[in-house]
Amino acid sequence: MISSRPILKFCALAILLAGALTVIRWISPEFASGLLTKDHPVLTLCLSLLIAGAAWLGLLHITNKANFSHHSLLGLCLVFGLGLRVLFFGSTPIYENDYKRYLWDGSVVASGENPYRFSPADVFAAGKIGARSEPDLARLAIRSNEADYITGEINSPTLTTIYPPAAQAVFTAAYWIAPYEKWGLKLVFLIIEILGLIALLAGLRARNLPLIWSAAYWLNPIIIFTTYNGLHMDVLLVAPLMAAVLWAGRHPIRAAVMLSLAAAIKIWPLILAPVLFRGWRHRPLPYIGIAILVGGISLASLAPMLVSLNPEAGLAAYSANWTNSSFIFPGLRDALGIVFDAPDRTARVVIALFLTGLSLWLGFLRPQDETRIPAHLMALSAAFVFLSPTGYPWYFIWFLMFLPFALDHWSARGLSLLTLGAAAYFARFKFGEAGHYYIYSKVLLPLEFGIPLLVLAWDGLKAKRYA
Repeated sequence: MISSRPILKFCALAILLAGALTVIRWISPEFASGLLTKDHPVLTLCLSLLIAGAAWLGLLHITNKANFSHHSLLGLCLVFGLGLRVLFFGSTPIYENDYKRYLWDGSVVASGENPYRFSPADVFAAGKIGARSEPDLARLAIRSNEADYITGEINSPTLTTIYPPAAQAVFTAAYWIAPYEKWGLKLVFLIIEILGLIALLAGLRARNLPLIWSAAYWLNPIIIFTTYNGLHMDVLLVAPLMAAVLWAGRHPIRAAVMLSLAAAIKIWPLILAPVLFRGWRHRPLPYIGIAILVGGISLASLAPMLVSLNPEAGLAAYSANWTNSSFIFPGLRDALGIVFDAPDRTARVVIALFLTGLSLWLGFLRPQDETRIPAHLMALSAAFVFLSPTGYPWYFIWFLMFLPFALDHWSARGLSLLTLGAAAYFARFKFGEAGHYYIYSKVLLPLEFGIPLLVLAWDGLKAKRYA
């Protein structure tokens, strides 16, 4: 029999979480593009995100400590999380317009054109009166003009798209459902995320873990807000990676296909392969076969993007010089600048080597205990986020999806705190508009990432001490 007190606390915190997100949904029209940044209710937004994050942390503590086994509570939790997502379907995106690139890419692919060939700036210029262009470019310019000149509103317009082919397929599906409509993207995102939730629940059941631990992912306010208000596509990784976790032990071919699919959405999941399949390293032939399969499928699926690489390609620019909202990277770059002439490039190489080494260490030098594979996948993904030159809150999805499998792991507390600190990212727009961006970069950003890092270090030392 379940004690009523934990359930009452759970429900109270869930109501607090819903209230905070409802406030954000309510004020979202005040962030419309035609309104001045100085008039945006940024303080209300940040306070609401902090309250939602605190409520989620409380839910996390209760689900980890209490013995929940009642299926009706799980059902309510799942319906509640679904409702919070639907809540944002008609909202105005807050400080985000990456979705316009998704909408345009979907249109380009639906027309049968190559999304990696022309940049939005090329298309927009070709649509001006008197412009001369080749026939393929002219056709795209007509599409852009018919869509209210959408290519003139896309971020980094001089760069071709950064999104791999599987992501393009999702954008195209959204276009077929509702051309150039945000709700079409949200609907496709939601369908794919629900498939990921099903795989997550199956994975928890396979490991004899409480199904209610899925709330650690499903009720996370940053995942909900950045996906269904900000319309960031990182949530598309959840379904293939959760399926890969589910199948890695008994169905490695299925898991290899799923990991390759994740890499065709965003390339970075390939670094997870040594950890995900480490349970097979005692069987060399299947292990080599898995590696060949992952490499072959990934290369084939990424080929349309890779053959189109050039200095104006989004992937090339991102890997070479994009830096934004990163905590560790600028310090590392500045330190390397004392010795190296190209510190930015050197820092990226050092980080790549470190992450590769960490992946190999977790994959080959750690015990083959499959119960800790999700926790180590979470740690590796989190290391990628901490060290990345770009530290956006929607990147937190990369490691939070593994959290339900690792609520009892020493790293869970520190990584969970990033949800609370994510509010700092949205404060930067207000400070930047007022000419005080340094308050964000020198105060808020170090708090956002520094406190979780300190907690991680402390909990790691304690775990090592009592191991």
